[in-house]
Amino acid sequence: MDVFDTNSLVIEQAKALRAENSRMRELAWAYVEQSRVLARHLAAIRNQSGRALPKMGDGHLTEIERALDNLDRW
Repeated sequence: MDVFDTNSLVIEQAKALRAENSRMRELAWAYVEQSRVLARHLAAIRNQSGRALPKMGDGHLTEIERALDNLDRW
């Protein structure tokens, strides 16, 4: 394999990695949007119930609940 073949191979690998990166970025944003929708649903349920939903564990917000409550920071 000469230098030109190696260069072509590296270029093709870079293109494949770029495409995979783009796909993963789109997937990540889809998860963010899904989390936002779930957070809105959770807020609506909390508002309809007239009382706070019970918390898991020792009464403090769980890591997931904190993340959902702070989605606007994303």
